[in-house]
Amino acid sequence: MARVVSPELESFSRVVEAIYDCALDPRHWEDTVRMISELCESQVAFFAIHDYVNRRSELTFGFGYTEHYIRLHEEIYRSMNPFLNLIHMQPVGVVKTRAMYIEDREFYESRFYQEWVKPQGWDDAITFNVLQTDQRLGWWAGHRLKSCPRYGDDDIRLLSLIAPHVCRSVKISDALNLKTIRSDLLEATLDALSAGVYLIDRFGRIIYSNPAAERLLEAGKALRIENDRLAPVDRVAKAAFLKAIAEAMIDEADTPSGGFTLALPADDSKGLVASILPLTRGERRNACGAFAATVAVFVQDPVVVPPFPGEAFAKLYGLSGSELRVLLAMAPGLSVRESAEMLGISETTAKTHLQHIYAKTSTSKQTELMRLFANSAPPIHAS
Repeated sequence: MARVVSPELESFSRVVEAIYDCALDPRHWEDTVRMISELCESQVAFFAIHDYVNRRSELTFGFGYTEHYIRLHEEIYRSMNPFLNLIHMQPVGVVKTRAMYIEDREFYESRFYQEWVKPQGWDDAITFNVLQTDQRLGWWAGHRLKSCPRYGDDDIRLLSLIAPHVCRSVKISDALNLKTIRSDLLEATLDALSAGVYLIDRFGRIIYSNPAAERLLEAGKALRIENDRLAPVDRVAKAAFLKAIAEAMIDEADTPSGGFTLALPADDSKGLVASILPLTRGERRNACGAFAATVAVFVQDPVVVPPFPGEAFAKLYGLSGSELRVLLAMAPGLSVRESAEMLGISETTAKTHLQHIYAKTSTSKQTELMRLFANSAPPIHAS
């Protein structure tokens, strides 16, 4: 008897497959962003990676915005956007709605809403981070029109299923650092990566490994070769790894195309992270055809992301997102009035937040607060 697949499951599976095709050709994000948006009933959406050290955006895809408003945001309203600072504090993959970031009253009174959001006709937002490094932040965001219902728990649950796939696809694409991949150039490209890459055939044998992968095997702390096959040193990790490889090789319609991410403990108490990606579907099949590979395994040391400036301070003193925005705006030496103007909120609202900050930090004036904040900053700088 043929298996009956619900339309919802079919739509979800198509979206997940499209997400992983973007790992090898980021140009597909333009269509994939729309597919994700349709799945969660969003009329406006975008996907972007922003270099907040150099203050420029890259790899930006979206729909529902006009070039006019995009330009206005970059030229005028970016500093007023209440989400850009607060989103840095969120872990990668955590889905949140607008109401979780900022109260309705403050949002609707802000210049950002009155002059940039409201004229475009949308109101609610839902978002999650897809990438976070010491210099760049990537995120997906969807919006609903004012006339539509707000995002609820069901929407959060749905996007929480999608988010890990988006994050993993971006992680792989970012590691490759490519616009497109061609089979005749793939080997040279993978050889240049700092992450270890293993391509595995349908029998589980390693048919290609780049220099970084060879070095990991030579170290022998977390990975080794057993019978021409890749195997973690840790017994529990080995069982999980072999199961993931086997599942990734199954080429059936109901097999997840999403891949897996596993921890690989080492005998020196450190370890590695492995991302296992099936290569038997869509454009991934063509990209690795020259190797007859069915699975790609990306292995690297975990990346420790430095806290975004202010994050630890906010957690230490229990500052809200809005209070942290005011603190960060004042940090360069701006007055309350100047900070309010930059953030697009009223001076009264900014003063209220400042009084709350004073109370929580046991300070009473701006110079005292800024000295405390400066002394709490980590002794590092962006490279």
